[in-house]
Amino acid sequence: MAIVFWVAFELTLSAAVRDAEEQAQRRLALFDRTLEAIIERYHYLPVAISQARETRLVLENPDSTAAIEAANGFLSQINETAGASEIFLMDSTGAVVAASNWWTLTSLVGTNYSFRPYFADAMVRGRAEYYAFGMSTRVPGLFLSQRVEGPDGPLGVAVIKINLGEIEANWWRSGELIGIVDLNDVVILSTRPDWRYRPLETIPLTEFQAISRQQRYGENGVENRGIMTDRWHSRGAGFALLAGTDPETSGYFVLQELRLPKYGWRILSFSPLTPLYGSAVTMATAAALACAAILLIIILFEQRRRLVAQRLADHNQLELRVAERTEDLHTTNEQLRAEIAERVRAEKAESDAREHLIQAAKMASLGQALAGVAHEISQPVAALATHLASAWLLDQRRGGSEMGPVLLAMEKVVERLATLTGHLKTFARKQTREPMQADIGTVIANALELTDHRLRQVGIDIEYRRPRPPIHVGANPVHLEQVLINLIANAADAMQDTPARILSIGVSQNAGHAEIAIADTGIGIAPAEIPNLFDPFFTTKPAGQGLGLGLAISFGLVRDSGGTITVRSRPGQGSTFTISLSLAHTVAARASA
Repeated sequence: MAIVFWVAFELTLSAAVRDAEEQAQRRLALFDRTLEAIIERYHYLPVAISQARETRLVLENPDSTAAIEAANGFLSQINETAGASEIFLMDSTGAVVAASNWWTLTSLVGTNYSFRPYFADAMVRGRAEYYAFGMSTRVPGLFLSQRVEGPDGPLGVAVIKINLGEIEANWWRSGELIGIVDLNDVVILSTRPDWRYRPLETIPLTEFQAISRQQRYGENGVENRGIMTDRWHSRGAGFALLAGTDPETSGYFVLQELRLPKYGWRILSFSPLTPLYGSAVTMATAAALACAAILLIIILFEQRRRLVAQRLADHNQLELRVAERTEDLHTTNEQLRAEIAERVRAEKAESDAREHLIQAAKMASLGQALAGVAHEISQPVAALATHLASAWLLDQRRGGSEMGPVLLAMEKVVERLATLTGHLKTFARKQTREPMQADIGTVIANALELTDHRLRQVGIDIEYRRPRPPIHVGANPVHLEQVLINLIANAADAMQDTPARILSIGVSQNAGHAEIAIADTGIGIAPAEIPNLFDPFFTTKPAGQGLGLGLAISFGLVRDSGGTITVRSRPGQGSTFTISLSLAHTVAARASA
């Protein structure tokens, strides 16, 4: 509530100050137009008088009684129509030679006002405006002067004095606290008579003495007692503290001023701040009471909410007790479901492992049988080769016949069969742990020879150039051959259903290592499957077409040889497997070290 009171007070007071400032600005603009209209009524007179024939005659003949009487009558007649305070003519020395009040006791005729600025300024600039206290009439007014031009130079000055008491009367009737200050910050017109000829703030002694010598504020001069005690800016407006015995002119006020640069004056308006504070306090109190009412409503709603919440809590407590009684049953059911699911997963894993072991046992049996077949076939093949050699010698001794080409073709077939059985026997032989070297070209040729049937079956074109000179790496040739057979077989399976079937094998050397890159144009491998590609029993082939052990075994064989195998693949564009092995001389150098 205190915060609401303070915020409402500040907002209301700021708005009231802005409103008071805007109203004061409008009033000052209206007063300015009124003042300007009154002065403009007389602006033509000095010029008209300076050009009149009577004016020139009296200034050219200041000793002529007839000219002086004519000029006095002319000025009196003009003033009866114009309604100015006084109209008079001054010769080039500043002495008054004719005046509209020549017949009164306070006649200005014969008085010298050369010390007045309105005479000196008019003689220099042609015209002048000056507000001062009348030395003869004891009545303040605004003096408008115009230089009278002669054939040989200035003849004198025509002056009109305007009494601005009409403006003060209008301001007083408006009830406003208003004043006009001149260049010396001295009040010359005001709705408060006690403010007249007092400075806004007390003038320093040196400046006060200079102002007193001007004799523009009458015999008594300026009462050097400042109207304002303090002045400051806040909330975007000006404020003033006035000191006085009258309650209407003491206290805090909103100060608004309007400059009149034409005359060097300023119109000041003082709006009491006490009513604004009162309205701000009233609005702030109303806002605080409204806040209190809202807080009371909120408290009532909060109490109701707590009551409802308590009832709901009691209801929830009852439900919680029921839930606690059935929680053990739910827990037991969840454990039973988890055990059942775990048992199902274990049985499925056991079934898969059994099938994989059966298939592995089949493949092992098939490998053993294939090794036995290769051993048994090797002897008949050797005998067949011997008979073909004998047949070839007999045919040569008889001078040759048409059987020669046939025997030659049969000899090539037998050699191919002998080579294949030799590869199978070598592949099946148990390997030792001794360090070995492998000729990459020979290993790749053997692997292609063993997979030639599969490659021809799928219709794969091979891009391969045997390295020259031979490149030897530190690896078991049989193991390396097994890895290449697995990779070539996988590439053939990947390209089985693609329109372009090209198997590319590249060999390169780099910083003590040799790399074998096997690239295909198959279906590729998804990025999510590459991290698990070398895990045991992981396969991307359909069920029944792979065990998921080929790449795992190949990874282990390459790792045991001190090398690495990596894969790059893009789905739909093929895969590239790269085997990196140390060169044979590098391995030997490490062993000797």
